[in-house]
Amino acid sequence: MSDELARQAEELRDQRASTTAQLKDIAAEMWMAGLQNIREIGRLTGMSRTTLYAALRERGIEPTQRGD
Repeated sequence: MSDELARQAEELRDQRASTTAQLKDIAAEMWMAGLQNIREIGRLTGMSRTTLYAALRERGIEPTQRGD
């Protein structure tokens, strides 16, 4: 395997991690802005419901207690 391919793989892995973190932040912002529907947030972000529940909880939001 070439060093260049290894470098490219590492770069893409880092980008993916950064993008995932950004999407989780956006999901939390959507929730706080009033979009309190996990299915819809998942559709918009491309994230699974399981991941969204965990991401929201990591950010201090309990998604089973909606602020109606």
